[in-house]
Amino acid sequence: MQQNNFQAKFRAALAISQMDKKNRAQNKGQTQNQLHQTIVEHNGLKSTYFMGHNEIPEIDENAIVVAEHDISVVTKKEEPYKTPKLDGMLLKKSPHFLQGWQQRWAVCQNNRLVYYLPENRNSPFGVLDFNIMSYSLQETKDQNGNIIEFVLIPSGSTKNFIFKAGTSQETMKWFHVIRENKDTSEGAKKILNSLIKYPRFWRTDRISCDQFLKTGDTGDILLFRGNGANCLIQRGLTGSDYDHAAVLLRFPSGSLFILEATGCYGVGLCSWKDMINERWFELYEKIMIRKLEIDRDHNFLKTVQEFLNENMGKKYSLTPMKLLKQKSTVQDINKQTNKEERTFFCSELVAALYKQLGIFDQQKSAAQYWPGNLCSENKQLIVLKGTLHPEQLIDFSNV
Repeated sequence: MQQNNFQAKFRAALAISQMDKKNRAQNKGQTQNQLHQTIVEHNGLKSTYFMGHNEIPEIDENAIVVAEHDISVVTKKEEPYKTPKLDGMLLKKSPHFLQGWQQRWAVCQNNRLVYYLPENRNSPFGVLDFNIMSYSLQETKDQNGNIIEFVLIPSGSTKNFIFKAGTSQETMKWFHVIRENKDTSEGAKKILNSLIKYPRFWRTDRISCDQFLKTGDTGDILLFRGNGANCLIQRGLTGSDYDHAAVLLRFPSGSLFILEATGCYGVGLCSWKDMINERWFELYEKIMIRKLEIDRDHNFLKTVQEFLNENMGKKYSLTPMKLLKQKSTVQDINKQTNKEERTFFCSELVAALYKQLGIFDQQKSAAQYWPGNLCSENKQLIVLKGTLHPEQLIDFSNV
């Protein structure tokens, strides 16, 4: 009985996100002056929304199929093989002749070579991801056969990345670790060169859709920059690069779902498979993932599951009263009346879950978090447990 009830709520949550995406697709390309204010009523709540069409898409919940074993959130299985890791200072040859060799802090692991400016190891200065781009690796040896420098050349590009370490022994060690990471990557299995169409592609940390499916995990944060006029208005009001935020969930079948509070319809679930098959990712200029590094033990997954069960289908609300609320107490959160009446806007939903997981401050109101507050540029974001890694751009170029 409990399983049937969960699946019914699950289908209803999927319908909520499907209606939202279909509505966004209807209004795609509409400019701000072509939209009109429409009163949208869903689940007993009236909201003002800017629409380009009068008809609100309808979804038949009963037609949505939910896998029987997808009734509980899980964490991804650990990969049996891990690539070797090496970090330390490297010298990188500048393409500008007068600048010569420059120091870079570098980390090679997980089929990637990432380098940073020595004074800022939080934001990558260059990312060479062997799972997204194919590279050739060549070494230069001295007269004694020692490797003194090496070069990585992206497939189909004239760009090259020349490195060396402080000694030939260290350079050789780096060369072998990078070679193993490169040779076990997706870029070694087939030619990947779609990134060369982007100027200075190595400046942006990307993750391919295939890698996203493999490595995305329960609790990771997704940040969206939408195409529509509503999104532009919201970014202007909040001064943020993003206008939507959501949480990633993984289920036993390996499927990924996005838990989100949508602007018209409330708290829903969007299947990542639908996001790809329906090409809903085209509704956004970009979708970013912030990976959460934390011990996803039984208590973590139990908390996420309870939060999901309790809040699927809850109403959407963004009011001045919420925004003025600076603090929330544990007593407020635990009151049954509050639980039944609880509403969310997108980033508030993410923050509420993170508060229950003990990642965010219990005393700070979840309504104080905008999508932009969840990005790595916000140095005031306090993470009490685990690590939130900098954003990675999800790359759809091979979809």
